[in-house]
Amino acid sequence: MTRRRTTAAALIAAMGLALAACSGGTGAAPSSEPVEPSASTAPSASSGASETAAPSEGTTATALIGMVGTADDPDAYEIALTDESGAPVTTLPAGDYTLTFADRSAAHNFHLTGPGGVDVATDLAGVDESTVEITLEPGTYLFVCDPHVSSMSGQVEVTA
Repeated sequence: MTRRRTTAAALIAAMGLALAACSGGTGAAPSSEPVEPSASTAPSASSGASETAAPSEGTTATALIGMVGTADDPDAYEIALTDESGAPVTTLPAGDYTLTFADRSAAHNFHLTGPGGVDVATDLAGVDESTVEITLEPGTYLFVCDPHVSSMSGQVEVTA
């Protein structure tokens, strides 16, 4: 009888932790200072994403990270667009950026959409730490976890 009670208690505790994890974050929008692209960055005519891992020679793209989960818990219901130091960004100047995905969870993905046909995403079926180059035009860009849009979403405003 003691073993059944221990098993039941462990199961109830695990269910409680799972429910707590599903409750998500605060829902508050992150605030940060605008990230400035490097002086040698100039907007290009291309407005989509490319699979190239490094900027073309002669240009330097500013690094961004599309983070899903947290460093301590990849399955956490958190999503953020950060600069290379890990600070969330909400405003960016138009220009070229190198976006590295930090998607270490098979339960989530990172999907960025916006003006100029920007539509880049990681697969839901696995982890992804790839890098893409994107050109961001002025406007509002949305980033979401496709299966958890109501609790995992954010936006960044790109200015001229």
